[in-house]
Amino acid sequence: MITQPTIFVADPDSATCESIKAIASVLELRCETYATGQEFLDAFDRNRPGCLVLEIRIPGGNGLQIQKRLVDVGAVLPMVFLTASASVSLAVHAMRMGAVHFLEKPFHERDLWSAIQEAVQIDQERRKARSFEAHIDDRLSSLSEKEFAVLKLLADCKSKLAMAKELDVSVRTIEHHRTQLMRKLKTDSVAALLRFALTMKSSSPRFLEDALLVDADGNGLGIGAEAVLPHDGFHARQLSLGPMRPRNSK
Repeated sequence: MITQPTIFVADPDSATCESIKAIASVLELRCETYATGQEFLDAFDRNRPGCLVLEIRIPGGNGLQIQKRLVDVGAVLPMVFLTASASVSLAVHAMRMGAVHFLEKPFHERDLWSAIQEAVQIDQERRKARSFEAHIDDRLSSLSEKEFAVLKLLADCKSKLAMAKELDVSVRTIEHHRTQLMRKLKTDSVAALLRFALTMKSSSPRFLEDALLVDADGNGLGIGAEAVLPHDGFHARQLSLGPMRPRNSK
């Protein structure tokens, strides 16, 4: 798999493509050009990093249609639009759909240079966030419903005795679940575990509520809310977690 960022160019204008190839060479980035929107879509691989420089009136599906296709499949590839003639409404629509920049031809090379650098940086940040999200999701997916319940009560600052009473278990059982939470969530102390739980609650109270939902077979239905969860060093980052794998109650 190609991991080096690539500037994907979908533009029938050969002069524009050559200009962007020159910028890519200076930035030490790969560059691939496509004369039609369909050619780009046929070759598109969502796992390849970089950015897309796109002529809004490209043949084979206009730029806005290609943008919508990428948005619909959850692609994170940032887009820089180019056009020789476009209305303000087109530009506004493209930006609202997530375009990084909208440049008119003839463009200043400095402006395109800056737009491409920004787009590549945005792509790197998005991919890091998704990797972090998957990392946290793996941790949370390993928790049982009882462990989630203890995590919620920790976020409510309940004592061990109060948790035991509410869950109708012994204090020793609560201590066991707490130890399991520390191991699975990779926190090295009770204080760190508490900070983890409080961060989730303060960022999205629905997170823990949704996490406790189970189906008739006792399988977790998933986490649908957004939360800000700390990494190992407790640096918070926004993420949105998807369905969790089934887990057994303990």
